[in-house]
Amino acid sequence: MPIEINNKTGRKWISSGKLHRLTSDIIEYLLKDEGFKEAIVSVLFTDDAEIKDLNQKFRGINRPTDVLSFSMIEGEEIKSPEPSIILGDIVISLETASHQAQKIKHSLEDEITLLLIHGFLHLLGYNDEKKEDKKKMSLKTRFYLKKFKEKFNH
Repeated sequence: MPIEINNKTGRKWISSGKLHRLTSDIIEYLLKDEGFKEAIVSVLFTDDAEIKDLNQKFRGINRPTDVLSFSMIEGEEIKSPEPSIILGDIVISLETASHQAQKIKHSLEDEITLLLIHGFLHLLGYNDEKKEDKKKMSLKTRFYLKKFKEKFNH
């Protein structure tokens, strides 16, 4: 399954090789577990300045954030995956991810895993704006965090 991974930050927070392996493992696992046979996902790792610009442009919020998702299938949760589909783009600020990991005292890899899962679920149509939707998304995120840690011993 095509996964495009771009790291515009260099090796400041994590090596490109490690980041690429972690991202590929997570996205491939999520795609297979959700029933996708062929899907395209793009993941961009950037810094706070760029994600702040994207957050302002697309959400009207003038501050950095940890993850943004741009689904190519807007509007509703995907119930039955099509055989071949472009899901969309996930953008993660490694700068914010690094600060968050330090703040809650876990590894940057764990934070990236959480953000990739969260971003991926947004691509599938999950939302966290309303309380009930946030709860549903949180349960699904915890489900995948547990499965991923069991499978890959992270």
